[in-house]
Amino acid sequence: MTPPPPLVQLALDFPTVEEALAAAEIGVAAGVDILEAGTPLIVARGAGAIGRLARAFPSMPVLADYKTMDSGFKNVQITRREGGHYMTVCANAADETVRSAIEEGRSTGIRVVTDTIGVKDPVARSRQCVEWGVDMIYLHFAADQRRAHPTGNAVAWVAPVCEVAGRVPVGMGCFGVEDAVRGVRAGASLVAIGHPLFSEPDFPGALRHFVEAVKSAR
Repeated sequence: MTPPPPLVQLALDFPTVEEALAAAEIGVAAGVDILEAGTPLIVARGAGAIGRLARAFPSMPVLADYKTMDSGFKNVQITRREGGHYMTVCANAADETVRSAIEEGRSTGIRVVTDTIGVKDPVARSRQCVEWGVDMIYLHFAADQRRAHPTGNAVAWVAPVCEVAGRVPVGMGCFGVEDAVRGVRAGASLVAIGHPLFSEPDFPGALRHFVEAVKSAR
């Protein structure tokens, strides 16, 4: 049973499954709610990495972060085959790709998340995705954008997207506890965090603090 929001998703953006499993174990102990097979992990090790996480942590929901741009339905099928629970499709993909993922998700029970990475008008595109029946909107200020704009984040998009999303939960990527807390207070039901915390000298302690701060923010 999924706990009440806000949820914490741990983005396992590692080049090896072994590193991802080790970080996931720390994440589970710290109280995260969803384990993310990150895009770098899937690119480096294939979809089998999703299954490795699902089998190692059978009580945890696993999200497959493909950032799908084509053949949305196929990645839904792969997620199901590997034992995952969520998958991502880029909101910037063709309408047909987003809709094919949503339709396949309905028939398989896989929850489809539209990732707004690179979307110029996240409010308008989120409204479309909600009309098509997506399970979650994920607001994403990309790592490359962050490098170019060091103070940028997704928080400003949360409230207006929540207005058009209605009952569909809105998640967001974050770069630390401060924007995570502000995002939750603006209405985000989920925050995702990864390497900004992995680089902390005391990663387990930093992650525990992050989870506690997020959970108490609403």
